[in-house]
Amino acid sequence: MNFLANPEILKAIIIAIVSLSYGFSLSVSILNMNHLRPGIESSLAEFIDEKKYAQLLAYNREKSRLALWEGLLSFAALLLFLLFDGPGRLDTALSGLITNPRLRALAFFAIIALASGLLSLPFSLYHDFSLEARYGFNTKTISLYISDTIKGLILGAVFGGGILYLLLLCIDTFGSLFWLIFGFILFAVTLIISSLYTTLILPLFNKLIPLEAGDLKTAIEQLAAKTRFPLSGVYVMNASKRSKKSNAFFSGLGRFKKIVLFDTLIANHPVDEITAILAHEIGHYKGRHIPYSSILLALSIFITMALFSLLVGSRALSQALGAADLQVHINLLAFFLLYEPLSLLMNIGTNIISRRFEYQADAYAVRATSAEPMGRALKRLFADNLSDLYPHPLYVFVNYSHPPLLARLKALEAVQNQGTA
Repeated sequence: MNFLANPEILKAIIIAIVSLSYGFSLSVSILNMNHLRPGIESSLAEFIDEKKYAQLLAYNREKSRLALWEGLLSFAALLLFLLFDGPGRLDTALSGLITNPRLRALAFFAIIALASGLLSLPFSLYHDFSLEARYGFNTKTISLYISDTIKGLILGAVFGGGILYLLLLCIDTFGSLFWLIFGFILFAVTLIISSLYTTLILPLFNKLIPLEAGDLKTAIEQLAAKTRFPLSGVYVMNASKRSKKSNAFFSGLGRFKKIVLFDTLIANHPVDEITAILAHEIGHYKGRHIPYSSILLALSIFITMALFSLLVGSRALSQALGAADLQVHINLLAFFLLYEPLSLLMNIGTNIISRRFEYQADAYAVRATSAEPMGRALKRLFADNLSDLYPHPLYVFVNYSHPPLLARLKALEAVQNQGTA
C-alpha cells in the first residue's frame, strides 16, 4: 500500500471521504424534509389540532432548512481549509510563536474550535432568538446566551484541552502502548464526569432544587418503593429560564443517581403522567442500560484509539494537510476526518441499541404504572415540543436515538395487550 505514503493521494482520499460523508448526511436530510406527512392520527386529536399540526410542520421544516444551511457553510469552510493546506499553514504560523509542541497543539485545536464556533454563531442566534422565539419556545435573554457561551468555552477549554494534553503526554511517554493507557484514562474521566454532572457541571448553568413535598413527591416515593429503586433524590431544574420545552432525565452512577425534572414538565403534566415518565427512567436503571452503554462507550474509545495508533506516526499524513514534517496534532485532525465513515456506522449501531433500550424502558413503565398515562405523557411531550411525527424511516435509522412517537405508542399498546391476554 505504497500509495498511502503519497501525501497528494492521502489528501485526495481525505477530501473524498469528507465530501462523501457530507453528501450522505445531506441526502438523508433532504429525503426527510421532502417526506410526505399524512394527516393527524385520530389518537393524537386530543393534543394536536389542525392549527397546531400546521405549526408543527412549519417548525420542523424551518429547523431542517436552518440545519442544512449551517451544514453547507461548515462543509464549504472545511473543504477550503483542506484544499489550501490550512492545517499546515496554521501550524507553521503557530510554530513561530509557540515552541512547545503540546502547547502548540492546544492552540491549534483552540483556533479551529473558535473558528467553527464563529461560523455557527449566526445560526445559533437565529435559532434561539428568531426560530424558537417565533414558535413560543425561547425564554432566554441575550445576556444569558452570552453567559452560557462563555461558560461553554471555558468548560471546553478545560476538559477538551486537558484531554488533548493527556493524549499527547501519553504518546510521548508510553510509545506504542499510548492508545491503551489513554483509552483507560478517557473512559475513567468520562465515567467521573457522568457521575458528577448534576453535582458539578449542571449547577453552572441551571439551578437544581429538591422537589417539594406534595402529591407529586408522594407519588414518586411510592413508585420508587414499589419498584425498589434506590432513589437518591428528585430535583427540579429551572429549564424555563431558557426554553418552554419539557423533559426529564436520569443522571449519575452509584450513589450519585439523580432524577431531574424540568420545571416546565411539572407545569404542563399531571402527576400520573410525570410518574409514568419517571417509571420510564427507572426502566433504564432496571434494564441495566447505563452499564451496557458504558461498555459500548469503552469499546468505541478503544477501537478509535487503536486505529489512531496506526496513523499517529505517519509523516505523509501530516504532509497531506500541508505540514512540512510529522506533526502529531495534525495527524489527529486527519484521523478524525478519515474516521468519519466508521464513526457514522458506529453511531447508527449505537442508535439502534438506544432505540431498543427506549422500547424496553417504555415497557417497564407500562408494567410499573399503566399504558394510558405513559401514552398521554408521550403525546403531550411531542405536541408541546412540536416534535416531528412522521420522520422518514431512513432518517430515523441514521439519526434517532429514540423511536418516533407513533412507533412508541404502538409498542405501548402491544405491551398492554400482552398484559391483559
